[in-house]
Amino acid sequence: MTIRSMTGFGRASGPAGPHRTAEVAARSVNARFLDITIKTRESEAALEPVVRRAFARRLHRGKVEVALRLKRTTASEAEITVDEALLEALLARITDLSRRYPIEGRLSVRDLMTIPQAVVVEAPGESFTEEEIAAVEALAEAAAAALADMRAAEGAAIAADLLGRLDVLRQKTGVLAGRREEIARRLAETLRERVRALFPDVALDPARLEQEAALAADRSDVAEELQRLQGHLEQFEGILRSADGSVGKKLDFLTQEILRELNTLGSKSRDLASTREVLDMKSETEKIREQVQNVE
Repeated sequence: MTIRSMTGFGRASGPAGPHRTAEVAARSVNARFLDITIKTRESEAALEPVVRRAFARRLHRGKVEVALRLKRTTASEAEITVDEALLEALLARITDLSRRYPIEGRLSVRDLMTIPQAVVVEAPGESFTEEEIAAVEALAEAAAAALADMRAAEGAAIAADLLGRLDVLRQKTGVLAGRREEIARRLAETLRERVRALFPDVALDPARLEQEAALAADRSDVAEELQRLQGHLEQFEGILRSADGSVGKKLDFLTQEILRELNTLGSKSRDLASTREVLDMKSETEKIREQVQNVE
């Protein structure tokens, strides 16, 4: 299994019982936690928990917007009520006015539909059979699977990019480790030269001078930072290659730890070439961090 992105799209449509067809469409973007929003008509609100469960079973993080659309394939048994008393009173009033004013005393069907409360169309209360609920749930499962597949494909591309950047970091870590002893030796020599230049007429204790040089080199040594950095890189790669479930938060934490070690390496650097290597590594790590923000 590979890592999965948090962006994607999925759709499924088909029959939802003998009298309806349904379509479930979902899209997702980045989010810290799993946030599922179901958009449907109020009369179909009973199906919302069914759809939500289908997506919650497959996804762990991301803001997911799901649209459920139901369409009847048979005529609806709507109830039509006409307020005849209201119409009779209205017609009597219009007839009376037409005798006194130049207005027509008749109503068309269009006029009738514009009169508030004269004609009321009430759709029957929506109820769903077990067969219809099961059909909608199956469509939601199919849409969630399509969304998860797209997120997995996006995740594979992200993983390939991250592995390439990890290789760059690992190579540069090796370069820094290979130059560690050379840098310490140069630092000690520089310290000796500066002390002699500052105190040319003072007889210095060679043993004490060597001790101070060794202490300065030890304070600037980056062996521990390089070791921890290498460990973080190996752990990061291990998660990428054997990801199981939601690993985005783990990768984000490791990225922060890598940056922490690089900041320490930069502060200890006493060599221009090493400083450039660390800056390049920080740039690569920032790119890794941007990609990790999209990992489920």
